[in-house]
Amino acid sequence: MNLKDRLHHFFSIRWIQHLSFWGVFLLMELGRFMDLETERLYTELLQEGTQLFFIVFLVYFNLRILIPKFWNTGKYSKYIASIILIEVFTISTLSIILFHFPESEFTRFASLNPWKIVMMNTFKTNIFVLSSSLFHFVKEWIALKDENLRYTENSQEQLAAELSILKAQVNPHFLFNTLNNIYSMSLYDSEKTPETILKLSQLLSYMLYECKDEEVRLEKEIHFIKNYIELEAIRVEDVAKITLNIEGEDLGHKIPPLLFIPLIENAFKHGISSERETSEINIRLLISEKTIELDISNPLDTKTEKLSQNNFNGLGIENVKKRLELLFPNRHLFKISQSENQYSTHLSLFV
Repeated sequence: MNLKDRLHHFFSIRWIQHLSFWGVFLLMELGRFMDLETERLYTELLQEGTQLFFIVFLVYFNLRILIPKFWNTGKYSKYIASIILIEVFTISTLSIILFHFPESEFTRFASLNPWKIVMMNTFKTNIFVLSSSLFHFVKEWIALKDENLRYTENSQEQLAAELSILKAQVNPHFLFNTLNNIYSMSLYDSEKTPETILKLSQLLSYMLYECKDEEVRLEKEIHFIKNYIELEAIRVEDVAKITLNIEGEDLGHKIPPLLFIPLIENAFKHGISSERETSEINIRLLISEKTIELDISNPLDTKTEKLSQNNFNGLGIENVKKRLELLFPNRHLFKISQSENQYSTHLSLFV
């Protein structure tokens, strides 16, 4: 621990703070006793001690009772009225007592004028009250600032940890479905199995090396989406028609990795049905300067929908919702609409 940290720790001790505060003012007061005659020393010390007693009472009554009870609770008018009343009482009592110290330097300076004694006591007392109050408020402000800083740091750490968990959930969920597709194709000894494995390796390369960052370039995410759709198209080419439209120009936007994939994956999972001749899945990505919009529509198969909810419990959609709440608070619009045979998803990001 260096000298700066030692001093900070030393002066953080409460009784050291109070002792330092009163020590400064006592040193200022004791200066006038240096050239004082011995026979007057007792009277001056008694007068000074009496005055200090009332000042200490007023200071701590203000710090321990008035500020916590009224100021800290927002009752400012009651605080002002209370501090004025207690000051009037304290200064009046002190002035009456000091008036009976005719031999003291203080009363001689006031020329035995009661009003001068009152004004001098008011001035001296308020120096202590105002300086102690200022010291208290500055200390409270620093403590509040440190608490807010710690809260912000803890919140950021908690946010980063939660985002890491949510992002990590995407990878095994996506990988499970893709490997399941490859397994199904391998059962029929499909010639497209090697091509599918190659596509999967490209996707995994992106997920392993690019998705470690908090944000990726939009063009890389679009390239990943295209590879994913091509991978799915190999599996469903006989039963589905897939349309991908990308409109607008990429202006260097960055987005969290794998944010769109759960929604697109959801369309393939719910939109392909063997009972239909052809299932149509339409994916539209609109890019502008301030927004990125994703619209997905697919036919809805009631049996498949029910089965998927039981098996996966909506993991992909819930993951997206949580990530949006954390990464785009008040800067996104996420809407799912469902009719009897149509399922639509709309996502707008305000970048």
